[in-house]
Amino acid sequence: MRFVAALIAGASAAALLAGWLGALHPAGDSFAVFRREFVILLALAVLWTGWPGLLRWGVVGGAIVWLGAFVWSSRPDAQGQADLVVYQQNMLFSRDRTAAWLDAVRAADPDVLTLQEVGADNLRALAPLRGDYPYSLYCPLDPMGEMVLSRHRMIQGFCSGRDGFAAMQIDSPAGPVWVLSVHLNWPWPHRQAMQVGQIIPDMAPIEGKVVVAGDFNAVAWSHTLSRTSRRLAVQRLGPLMH
Repeated sequence: MRFVAALIAGASAAALLAGWLGALHPAGDSFAVFRREFVILLALAVLWTGWPGLLRWGVVGGAIVWLGAFVWSSRPDAQGQADLVVYQQNMLFSRDRTAAWLDAVRAADPDVLTLQEVGADNLRALAPLRGDYPYSLYCPLDPMGEMVLSRHRMIQGFCSGRDGFAAMQIDSPAGPVWVLSVHLNWPWPHRQAMQVGQIIPDMAPIEGKVVVAGDFNAVAWSHTLSRTSRRLAVQRLGPLMH
């Protein structure tokens, strides 16, 4: 029993460490998805090993402190007056129950919408919003793509060289601001890291105020999001997870 527990504890520790090595290999971001689970598994397994008590309870205590800090960092932000309201949605290529979704958008009354997996059916479904959001940028990649809709005047806009993002600079009440709708592939063993490496150079024209939203297929603490955030000089808003 103690031998099995030690194996589980060792494997959990190794997987946990790997989750911090996304900068060395894309697999690190895949392990990072389960960081909390590995911490819990390590703490439970180490209790059943024959390791010295100081080590066992030190690991358990450290796990409790780390999980507490994680929960604290995941708390909702205080609500305040927003300069720009963004509605983010992956349209799932062929979204059903469109009427309910349109009602939700109207209730939120956003300034801009950032949409991913927008296909031909979605474009038709978005038609009722065109009066409220006359400015749009669609970056298609058959059979779907990224899109930004805005009620504020579009200054300029462009698409990434390959599937990845739609970027629109708008004339908001707070001044010009770039709004990016981003859609990334799944992490390793899929092509997320390669995709990010390809689209980051496409972000060169983006300077000044930036708002980034999208479906990143990555956890907030991944190396993928760190790379993107550093390039655009942006910070995460809201809790780590919902």
